[in-house]
Amino acid sequence: MIKRFAISVACYALALAALAHSDDWKFTAGQKLEMNGMVTSINLPSLAWRAAVIQRMIAEANFFVDRLHLPVPRPMQVTDIVSDYVPRPWFCIIEATNPPYLPASIFGTNIYNAAIPRELRLRALEFGVKGQFETTNFEFGFYDGKLCHVMRLDAPEVERYALRLDDLVGKPSLIDTNGAYRLATRWLADLGVDMTGLNELRWTVNQLHYLPRGASNAVTLPIYYVDFNYLHAPANKRLLSMGEPAISVEILGATKELQNLIINDLSLSRRPLLLITNALDLIRTPNPPLKQLQPARSIQTNSASP
Repeated sequence: MIKRFAISVACYALALAALAHSDDWKFTAGQKLEMNGMVTSINLPSLAWRAAVIQRMIAEANFFVDRLHLPVPRPMQVTDIVSDYVPRPWFCIIEATNPPYLPASIFGTNIYNAAIPRELRLRALEFGVKGQFETTNFEFGFYDGKLCHVMRLDAPEVERYALRLDDLVGKPSLIDTNGAYRLATRWLADLGVDMTGLNELRWTVNQLHYLPRGASNAVTLPIYYVDFNYLHAPANKRLLSMGEPAISVEILGATKELQNLIINDLSLSRRPLLLITNALDLIRTPNPPLKQLQPARSIQTNSASP
């Protein structure tokens, strides 16, 4: 719940940033008003919208599951989801890279020009998959139409071993730092990461140091962090502005299993963009009457079928 609240806050912050930066493009008061009208007109998610997004998320997650050999049912189905989060449609719109905070479309900065029929401008928007879902032992996160996060879980929203690092004290590792790097790059290559671009980055491998309860000396645990960083922060990569790695891979050396994967720079991912091409039609699809939903309430919570 906390993580989903954070995502909602981040989405809201992006919307405020768009308004705040609109002066940089000399937007008129009328264009700002039109932006608000567009947001309001499409920002009520329907069950059909949620279903489409969740189905696309599951399909892409299955690709990652196969390539990473993760211990989850194959292929994953809607019934394997124990919780999910899908943002409101407006926050799933693909942004332009230049200028930032503006929806990517054929209309450019005229996307909020009220002289152009609103329906045409709405149809020109690109809606990408965004959100997350959890199974009993994994979480999959999506941003701007691509899968960007895979984390092994011990409990809902709790990373594996986050609360029981003592269990790893004294356990030998099956790999060293070089082995962790080779394993991470092999996984990334299998996932369709741009290896030419990745090889241009500076990589580091670190092990987790932990101070057990009641001990005076820290011990090294078999958890490796393989990070790929830009030598100089690219000007157009806002997600890396606080020194975040472009890609980070966490490996449990005791079993050579993936613990956590974060792709902050999605331009390095060569996976196809997950677009909802009929987004407006889905958003406008009426939900079934409440009486029809009540008998299957426990199913509808996690179901991708409205």
